[in-house]
Amino acid sequence: MEKYLEFIDSKFKLVNIAAKRCRELRSGQKPRIYVASKNTARIALEEIKAGAVRFETLPPIKKKPIDESQGTTDAS
Repeated sequence: MEKYLEFIDSKFKLVNIAAKRCRELRSGQKPRIYVASKNTARIALEEIKAGAVRFETLPPIKKKPIDESQGTTDAS
């Protein structure tokens, strides 16, 4: 796993990207590079290592603070 982390900055992102690519491969998409293995997880990781999988890291969503003065009223 460590050899793949030079391409992606966290294990969490690596696992999520590889899992998504595995689903794509299992649903019928062709591998983007030649890998001797038929294991979709291995193919996905090797594609990531080769730079054949594109991904974008989005900035965190900023949540608006809840305005307590506009809360719901109790009708009872």
